[in-house]
Amino acid sequence: MNNTVKQLVVGILIIGLLIGMRPLSDAISYDRLVLGYARPTQVTKILQYDAPAMTSVIVGAMLGGFREVAASMLWMKTHSMWHKGAGTQWDALYLMRMTTLLDPHWLEPWRITAWHCAYNLYVETDDEEKRAELVETGVNVLKEGISWNPDRYDLYFELGWTYFDKIRDYEEAARWMGAAVRFEHPEYIERLIAHGWERVPEMEKALMWYDYCLKRRPSDHTAKGATITIRERYLPASRLIDEGRFEEAADAADMYLTINPQATLALHMKAHVYERAGDLEKALEYWALAAENYTLDYHARAKVADLCEQLGWPVPEYASHIYMREQQLKQQREMAIRRDAN
Repeated sequence: MNNTVKQLVVGILIIGLLIGMRPLSDAISYDRLVLGYARPTQVTKILQYDAPAMTSVIVGAMLGGFREVAASMLWMKTHSMWHKGAGTQWDALYLMRMTTLLDPHWLEPWRITAWHCAYNLYVETDDEEKRAELVETGVNVLKEGISWNPDRYDLYFELGWTYFDKIRDYEEAARWMGAAVRFEHPEYIERLIAHGWERVPEMEKALMWYDYCLKRRPSDHTAKGATITIRERYLPASRLIDEGRFEEAADAADMYLTINPQATLALHMKAHVYERAGDLEKALEYWALAAENYTLDYHARAKVADLCEQLGWPVPEYASHIYMREQQLKQQREMAIRRDAN
């Protein structure tokens, strides 16, 4: 069989596949019209992208109204390009973004695109400014995905996990994961919400979520152990803070620090006491101890950067990249506010 005949056979098979997919495409269009699903980006806009993997078959599927088929074809291309090596990974990321435009209700492309930005490409560079941009891109991808799919837990959780694991902004992580549990979801998310509040530290909120985990599953030994630890070690200091009895709260935090001077949560609690009391210099001392004792304590390092800025002191080198990222995020928020105002 010569090449011309082969191409003809392949073309006939593709046309047959597309015709067979027409009922599915019509059903999806009906759901968008009747159920109110947001319409995806117009094909004419997507075709303006100059993408190397935009073959005539994919373009034909798009123009023929088979967006989901075209998105699947494009997604397979992205995997092939990604695994060819570093030289093609940015092109693959570009195509992943196009896939989200083609079929925005397909969750996997949103999740994987964000993961590649915030994790895989992040480790490919030592430039802290570039890393901050990649993490921010991953966050924005997930937020856009949520805007298209607001009634599924998946992307809320992915965004919460990015804040928890990569950015170490535990309060923001707890909020996004809290949004995820409004929908059907795995049990472990509640425990992660509790972990997040525990690290802030907001012990009352952490305890509330751990107690919820136990009510849902009494055999949850992790939650059971955490509730005992919080009630015995940290809750007394937390309640004294809320009552404004800061000296007594500091003494309560010291009870465990005497036993273990490098305990991360106890250092967080002691720093939190002084911060709530308005003694920023003393708070900085304890946040710095936590940051120096544990190199992965991003939350403590972010606190060091923030308090140094408030005090007008130089930011230590170990927290300088966090300070730069926070400054960039602040500028982006200010620009967004000005843009919305106009």
